[in-house]
Amino acid sequence: MMKEQKLNAYGMTPLTGKHYFVYGLGNFASQLSWTMVSTYLSIFYTDVFGLGVGAVALLMLIAKVWDGINDPMMGTLMERTHTRWGRFRPYIFVGAIFLVIFTILTFTVPGFGGPAKLAYAYITYIGLGMSYTMTNVPYLALPAVMTRDPKEVNKLNAAQMMGMTIGQIVLNLFVLKLVLWFGKGDQAAGYHSTAIVFALVALPMFWAVAYLSKERITVKKEDQGKVSEGLKLVFKNKNLVCAMMYCFFNMFGMLGRISVAVYFYMHCVQNFTFITVFMMMQMIVGTLIMPFTPKIIDKFGKKKTAIISMVIQGGALMILFFGPYENIVFDFVVLICYGLGYVAGPCGAGMMIDAIDDFDDKYGYRNDGMAFSFQGTAVKIATAIANSLFLVVMGAFGYVGGGEITPHVQTGINVAANLLPGLVFFIGIIPLAIYNLDKPGYMEAVRERLTARDKAKREAAKEA
Repeated sequence: MMKEQKLNAYGMTPLTGKHYFVYGLGNFASQLSWTMVSTYLSIFYTDVFGLGVGAVALLMLIAKVWDGINDPMMGTLMERTHTRWGRFRPYIFVGAIFLVIFTILTFTVPGFGGPAKLAYAYITYIGLGMSYTMTNVPYLALPAVMTRDPKEVNKLNAAQMMGMTIGQIVLNLFVLKLVLWFGKGDQAAGYHSTAIVFALVALPMFWAVAYLSKERITVKKEDQGKVSEGLKLVFKNKNLVCAMMYCFFNMFGMLGRISVAVYFYMHCVQNFTFITVFMMMQMIVGTLIMPFTPKIIDKFGKKKTAIISMVIQGGALMILFFGPYENIVFDFVVLICYGLGYVAGPCGAGMMIDAIDDFDDKYGYRNDGMAFSFQGTAVKIATAIANSLFLVVMGAFGYVGGGEITPHVQTGINVAANLLPGLVFFIGIIPLAIYNLDKPGYMEAVRERLTARDKAKREAAKEA
């Protein structure tokens, strides 16, 4: 006789450590492609591929804006996909294959030059972005359909953030060493082989997520409204928009800085021994504090935790900008403080799920796929603007790949890597101040009503 499984307060079988671990693997796998791109693609394009700073800035802007446009298309498509495997998981399984292929192609220098070479960069980078959208938008939306328990949602999001930071550490620890080892003096061959290794390691991890992360909150075809109605309702949801804007500014500062940080450590700090350590210092700190994040969020709430995080990150970068960054001990201390800002990693996704549940309670319409696709849009547009803006700032101060690094150029790099992202973190506090789903007991009442509604639907279906 099978042992009856215990249900939680929301009528579901509780998630186990296996679910959290496997779900976290998904973001680790994402970093094996995306951190490789966000951290090293700019310098690969300028110093290996042979593109000018201006051409790279324009390429990244155009590609990311297109990514931002196709994210809502992806969200709409997956919301209206109904299979026995769910709405989201089939896209993770298929998208991972394309992500592997385009990661490798993006870090390949073709055997031709001129306009055709630039066209190759556009095609492969845009293809990579679309593959990432197909894989990552449904991945990030999974917690919204895996459980109604807010503590489980926080743990899932903490797990994926741990996967992200550990993935970033692995990338920053091994990429340059692997490039040298595989390339043996040929950087193009080194980057190409490194991309192949990481992409192939990522594929089975994505497939494990697709197989084991079951979708338990379902939406029937007949319960879905028109696409145009769904789009309007996304922007009618004030709290959802605020959560997305917080994600926008947080990613603008974080990923924008990552894309130019290597320039800062190479040309301003000028201590090559510690470049790899500095690139992953904040991620190490983030990984160490991430297991404590669900308890911190339980104590302070998502909104307050996110505000504290933005103040920490913005303040640390301001100190780094104005301080004696040539001093290695100073850099270590500031970057450790900066890493403490990762404590709010799960907050953005958690606030979005709260807004989606609140919206479902009020209007009977669950637009989780579309909502997370718009979050993807916000993040990609933020990354596009940040990457392009920060590179343009460096170019305006006279930076040229392989050129002389004068004090004036160093100032431009410092502005792009520290001052601008620091200011962006402070601006990100504004939408957090407007967000208002953090009132004590409010979301608990919302989820109780949703659970009762789901139970009534199940009972009605049985009677029918």
